[in-house]
Amino acid sequence: MANSAGFTPELSGKISEKLSDDERLADLSARARELIPVLRERAARAEQMRQIPAETIRDFIEAGFFKILLPRRYGGYELDFGTAQIRIAGELGRGCGSSAWVCTVLAVQGFLSAMFSAQAQDDVFASPDNLVCCSYRGEQSQIEPVPGGYRVSGHWKFASGVDASQWALLGGAIRRATGPEIVWFLAPARDYEVRDEWFTSGLKATGSKDIIMNGGFVPEHRVTPLRLLAEGQGPGAAVNPCHIYRLPVLGTIAMNLSTAALGIAQGAVDVFCAQARAQGARPGSVRRADLETNQLQIAEAAASVDCGRALLRADAAEMNDTLRTGAPLRPEQRSRFRRDVAFAGGQFVHAVDLLQNLNGAHGIFDGNPIQRAFNDLVAMRTHAGLQWRPGGLNWGRVALGLEPMLEL
Repeated sequence: MANSAGFTPELSGKISEKLSDDERLADLSARARELIPVLRERAARAEQMRQIPAETIRDFIEAGFFKILLPRRYGGYELDFGTAQIRIAGELGRGCGSSAWVCTVLAVQGFLSAMFSAQAQDDVFASPDNLVCCSYRGEQSQIEPVPGGYRVSGHWKFASGVDASQWALLGGAIRRATGPEIVWFLAPARDYEVRDEWFTSGLKATGSKDIIMNGGFVPEHRVTPLRLLAEGQGPGAAVNPCHIYRLPVLGTIAMNLSTAALGIAQGAVDVFCAQARAQGARPGSVRRADLETNQLQIAEAAASVDCGRALLRADAAEMNDTLRTGAPLRPEQRSRFRRDVAFAGGQFVHAVDLLQNLNGAHGIFDGNPIQRAFNDLVAMRTHAGLQWRPGGLNWGRVALGLEPMLEL
């Protein structure tokens, strides 16, 4: 029986430390699956609020979703990167795409924070349930060296889940004598202002608002050069020996984004099939389920989702298996993983586009779950990490003997 937050007590207890990684992931996946109808029921209200409801964030905390990639020394599970998100966000997105997006984005920012110095990690995880939002590139930013650290001012957009977060991972450039150095840094919520400019056509409930800093002080230990993180050489690996903390963020981190898209597309297939099966016969009208064109297009949509899922699963397994050996990812692998994320994203968009067309005039109304899925996926596809041109271009360059130009 579910409680007032919609979560089942039998599953809401702390995950047993005796579970193997596979058992733990299966348990987390079951928790995510149980939340699908709850998230689906909350989706319209979340869009009206333009952020994820507090009870949904509580459900995610209770379920342990934000711990999937955190170090065990902070109570995390250190599950395989990509594999965990495919299983969890791939379920949550079936209920609410924005909720899946925020869940997986916040989970991965905690993961990235564990690549910073040990002192920075202790700052962030002083409370084990602290959440970290992000904006890697500022619209404008100024990072000025001062004794002990940096004085930072700037404006960053697209900070998904900022209202639920206690920290932000932000990016900017420090002017060095040798040229600009791109860095990422961690700032607590008390040091920045949140500005609400999130009025969008899709992913409305992600609450991806702006972050403003006006001369906040960031100590040296909370700043890490992107060049180190890009190659999986962040200082956090010295205290977190698990292979995932040696993940090179460029060319790989975009896989995280595609997992919410997978859930959205699968949810749209689920909803369309359920609606078509439930449709009763009316005089002078043909049931959608009885039309051969609908049968063929739902088959194509479902196959597109399955293909994208299979591609992501295979790449995630290869990525983790390679890193477990201690070997770095080869340029061909990194460019291929980046290519496949963008290609899978295209498959998910194609699937929901088919269903939106099949939905007819009824599909244009606010609140229609397939319409919401379509708008969310179109918005998601605008993210640089899911666009085909940069995703495909790097692999093409490597395949043709040229140097890659990896991006997030």
